[in-house]
Amino acid sequence: MEKWLKPLAVFATIVMFIVMVAGSLVTKTDSGLGCGNDWPLCNGKWVPEYTLASIIEYTHRLITGIAGIVVIVFSVLCWRVYRGIREVRNLALFGLFFIVLESILGASAVIWPQSSAVLALHFGFSLLAFTGVFLLTGFVLQRHKMESMVQGEVPRGFRNWIWFLALYAYGVVYLGAYVRHTGSSMACSDWPLCEGKLIPELSGHVGIQFAHRMGALLFLILLVANAIYAAKHFRKSRRDLYGASLIALVLVFLQVFSGGFVILSRLHLYTTLLHSMIITILFGVICYMCLQAGKKPRPHTLRK
Repeated sequence: MEKWLKPLAVFATIVMFIVMVAGSLVTKTDSGLGCGNDWPLCNGKWVPEYTLASIIEYTHRLITGIAGIVVIVFSVLCWRVYRGIREVRNLALFGLFFIVLESILGASAVIWPQSSAVLALHFGFSLLAFTGVFLLTGFVLQRHKMESMVQGEVPRGFRNWIWFLALYAYGVVYLGAYVRHTGSSMACSDWPLCEGKLIPELSGHVGIQFAHRMGALLFLILLVANAIYAAKHFRKSRRDLYGASLIALVLVFLQVFSGGFVILSRLHLYTTLLHSMIITILFGVICYMCLQAGKKPRPHTLRK
């Protein structure tokens, strides 16, 4: 049974990533009510009308349903194969919980009108569902490499730091989703300046957009500092954290510049989708560091 887990793990992660992209596509094309206020039906039908909005929304629902089935199968198999391993149990429950919660929130957003603050949570919960599957996939793929990667213990200060970084990242993600749902994406029509100013008038949509920019800039600085620390302390003893910190550094630069391209391209669909894709992977990598930072080498590894 275990030999099927690796391809299934990769497939489950890809499907969840497609769910994230499909959800972003719904938001960016304003197709959230493409099926009206009906759920699970689409405008009272099982087969939707052939309009772009209804097809996008219904396809998103279909992909989410398929993803739910795949994640359930993947989680149950992991639970059976790695019975007794707390990490597997917790990650399986984490992913399942948030994919159910994300589905419920998505359905409620269709049936009942929601505020921008609540709608922004939908992307956040989807991101957590993806992250749970992503981390469980990481366990399956790296299980036999873990001993060689974990050669030293991580200081408590760094563990606290990386958890703070993950929480901060989630806040930046939520703020970005809030920018979209409040229609503030083009409040600053140029980049990196805002309406030709380094610091614009901080009110209304401009204030929301500028707050997201400043949050992203600080996020970049924090990940640069994280990569420097990891390169200094973990290059040999913790290749998992060292490698993940470098990947996160590359991704955060791509994220910042893709955010700029979103503005310069006037919200072109491809640039906005790319922006969502990058932050999805980046958040998963940061959460991977959170998980790995708590792991310790085995006693015989320490004696070497």
